[in-house]
Amino acid sequence: MTDGRPANDRFEALLAETRPPTGGVALEDIAAEVGPVLPLLRELPAHERAGGDFESFEFRECFTVLTLLGRRLALLDLTAASVLQVTDLALRSIDPPGASPAEGFHQRATMATVEGFVLGREERVARDAEARALAPIRPLRIDESTFALLITGVHDPSALSEVVESLGRSMLDANASLAIVDLTQLGEPSRERARAIFSAEEVTRMLGARCIFSGVDPRWRRAAAEGRIHLDELYVVPTFAAALTTAQTLAAESRASGNPKWRALLDRLRR
Repeated sequence: MTDGRPANDRFEALLAETRPPTGGVALEDIAAEVGPVLPLLRELPAHERAGGDFESFEFRECFTVLTLLGRRLALLDLTAASVLQVTDLALRSIDPPGASPAEGFHQRATMATVEGFVLGREERVARDAEARALAPIRPLRIDESTFALLITGVHDPSALSEVVESLGRSMLDANASLAIVDLTQLGEPSRERARAIFSAEEVTRMLGARCIFSGVDPRWRRAAAEGRIHLDELYVVPTFAAALTTAQTLAAESRASGNPKWRALLDRLRR
């Protein structure tokens, strides 16, 4: 290994030689995260790393990037011990072979990476908790024509959009004509969450179906107004029980009026 060897090559060689426990994460994936950071670290002259002004812009920028790296490594699901080893290898790869490590710089750099790792772990735990919370949330089939979506807790808008899309797929597969979306137990109304959950109206309308919303309290009405959603144009009832009654009435009316043309066409296309 020579002084002229690129830092990326040094790091990959050290990584392959050391092979820290990664919990199944491929070494190539780790190298892909660390590689872009090494040129920035290498730009800091060795004498400055040995005793420079760690509060200067260059060093603060470097430590910020290392914090982001720690977060990325956490999202790969590496352990804290593995992240410490990977950070040490990265710092060793920018030093000339045989050179004494700049202890002050190495300590600050490691602290920055660990700080990012902690943030990443918190983010991953929150994301995993979100996934577990959403896992049991599935459109509930009420009868041959109706599905209900009952969502409990607090969820990101993107997660709510996925659940609404799942409702649409279930209705399409079952040839259902009605949906009930209940917001009674859905927490922390916001403009983005309102847009996501009330998009069920558009999804069902595209299927030629109808959507009934229940449990829309004043908080959700304010969030809908902020999202420029006109609730007076939607089918909104006070409670889930009222939604069930309304769905039964609409289903009976639909049966009495016969099969709509779009459903006949859809039936032919499915054959």
